[in-house]
Amino acid sequence: MPKGKKKTAELVKIQESAIPPLRQSTSDVMACPRFYSEVFIKGNKPPGGLEAARGTEIHEAMASYLSHCARKSIGMDLDAFEIFSLGAGPQAYKILMGLRDGFVVDHDHLFATELSMALDENLQPTDVATELQGITVDSGLPSAYQGTLDGVYIFRQENKVMVDDFKSHARAFEPSETMQAKMYSLFIFQIFSWVETVVFRLTFVRYKNMTRSVEYKREELPKLIEEIKAARERQKTIHVKYDAGDEIEAISGSQCVYCPLLSNRQCPISEWNPQMQFEPVDRLKFMLWYSAFSKVNNKTLRDYVNGTGRKVVLKDYNGKAYVFGPVESESKVYPLFKATPNGIEMDNQGRPVMPIVELLTDYAYATPDDTEWMGKLVISATKLNSALGAKKRAVIDQAVSDTADKVTKAPLKVSKPLDVLEDEDEEQDENEWSDDGDEF
Repeated sequence: MPKGKKKTAELVKIQESAIPPLRQSTSDVMACPRFYSEVFIKGNKPPGGLEAARGTEIHEAMASYLSHCARKSIGMDLDAFEIFSLGAGPQAYKILMGLRDGFVVDHDHLFATELSMALDENLQPTDVATELQGITVDSGLPSAYQGTLDGVYIFRQENKVMVDDFKSHARAFEPSETMQAKMYSLFIFQIFSWVETVVFRLTFVRYKNMTRSVEYKREELPKLIEEIKAARERQKTIHVKYDAGDEIEAISGSQCVYCPLLSNRQCPISEWNPQMQFEPVDRLKFMLWYSAFSKVNNKTLRDYVNGTGRKVVLKDYNGKAYVFGPVESESKVYPLFKATPNGIEMDNQGRPVMPIVELLTDYAYATPDDTEWMGKLVISATKLNSALGAKKRAVIDQAVSDTADKVTKAPLKVSKPLDVLEDEDEEQDENEWSDDGDEF
């Protein structure tokens, strides 16, 4: 070393990865930190480009239809719905046709469609959209939380806002289970200071009458903030670990089908990941075999127990016993009428005695502010239809049927054998990837 020269220590600066705003899509991907790091840090695009494009087309078509109905001050326009749906493409059109005849636009309260909202790290509004200028103040800070709200409805007299979000998933799910519902409700509370209630509603566009909703009150705001901040911290933690060169954990789950590591089998847990062990069609084959085997097996066990009166007992080598046989249980039913040996009991005025209905009616009179849950009480259609099926009850059967609310369900199950398969592409439902939207 030359004389007079001092040895200096060189500091290595760690390159920090950019942390994108937390959105619905990023939150879902974070279920597997390895998936998140591959997409949002390394930039590896996941599969599902066609599905993402179709999801965008559906949202654009619905936004156009909502705006059209609001301009015309009408709740429904089937011809316009047809035009907007056709413009979205053949696959989007087929999906949207399920919604067309049952969807009514609340044009009187519609405020905006495809409304972008964002909050900074301090949970203050930022990147304020044109529609919101004058309503809130823009902090001017970078966005930490972002989202695009499909439809926003304002009910000023009730201090309430409803947020609509359109989904093309094959099966409905509860919004209360999603980060999206919490995040969008927080957006509304932070931007509209007068709002006391936010209703977040999912509308499943494949079906005529399938919606799911959750309601949040302003007093729940601290809890919403806590959950959303916790998600943001988890997101930051992934970046910190990645920047430090730590191994990023992989966790198996429903998100795996959209992971770029699935197609090339580079997932570090691919050997144990159930999403990578069989093709979906192979699992369907196994389901069909198992269903047939299970029916025969269960019937054989039932016949043995019914014929001999003896339970079937299996003991393992740890001393635990497994028993197949009758298991007594007790459940409650709440009869509408008070039964008698020959019919139902009548009161002094010749009216049917209805104990449960009378109790509920008295409660509704006494506490009119606590009746919302009563609107959700229903009678089983299976029991009622069975009782009204006789020909002599045809008139009452039709009258009761006219009062029924139709509820659409879409359970996942194997269809009956089909001679003709409806034309469709190979894409699955809209539970898809989108790096510039809120769908995943």
